[in-house]
Amino acid sequence: METSTILTSLAVRWRYAGDLLQGRWVALLDIIGDDPMRLWVLGTTAIIFFVYWFYAAIFMLMDITNRPRFLRKYKIQPEQNDPLDLSRLWAAVKVVVFNLTVVNLITIWLLFELVLRHHNSQNIRELPSFGRIVRDFVAFVVLEEIMFYYVHRLLHHKAIYKYVHKKHHEWTAPHAAMTLYAHPIEHVVANLLPVGVSISILGAHVLFAWVTISLAVINSITDHTGYSFPWSGVSVRFHDYHHAKFNYNYGVTGWLDKLHGTYRPPVHGQKQQQQVKSKHKAGKSKTKSK
Repeated sequence: METSTILTSLAVRWRYAGDLLQGRWVALLDIIGDDPMRLWVLGTTAIIFFVYWFYAAIFMLMDITNRPRFLRKYKIQPEQNDPLDLSRLWAAVKVVVFNLTVVNLITIWLLFELVLRHHNSQNIRELPSFGRIVRDFVAFVVLEEIMFYYVHRLLHHKAIYKYVHKKHHEWTAPHAAMTLYAHPIEHVVANLLPVGVSISILGAHVLFAWVTISLAVINSITDHTGYSFPWSGVSVRFHDYHHAKFNYNYGVTGWLDKLHGTYRPPVHGQKQQQQVKSKHKAGKSKTKSK
């Protein structure tokens, strides 16, 4: 088959997929309505809540039941949270639910009234092209990384840390359910605004926002599960090391950490963590012998 024929076939299929998605989107709006406020504020809040708990619940059950057993070997800090303190978990869950409902709803509504209503709600029935989606996604990753890194690092400043960010770091061994266990101020400035402002700057479509935010939530929970599976990306150990040591690996992708000298390779971090555990065990042994 000639190259031109292959390219033509791909172009036809690409267009067909776009037309199919456009048709499904219009059909959905015919059912739920196309009011921008309802879609941006209520829709986004509901999607974040559902995606978060659907994914986090899987790892909650794994850590509560310690099953399936064959997956426990992938726990990065196996001696921590074992067994899981259910009263502490429940306290964290209540904080997360508050952030996912009250804080999310108020923040997204304010962002909608200030920007999204005017800049992101035109032609809400018309989906962007695939080219625009790819461009927006690449730009989103860069913008969100820049904002999150510097806000996160600021939250670690000694003048701020104990009042705001310390709450999130109460869990030195991450757990999926505590991904958004944070002070409301931190949840707004570090979790919501980097994502919301990036979407606003790009003038992104609401469906693009839903998909991108869902991926961001899944990625964040994955980095907080405390499990590093053979198929897991390096970001899991990368962020787990941040919780273990606090002052390294502030970003999501790591390129700003490398730029500013706050990057620690996941393998290196794991070795140091094992050394700390060994010293801790040795200290316990000495105490017992005395």
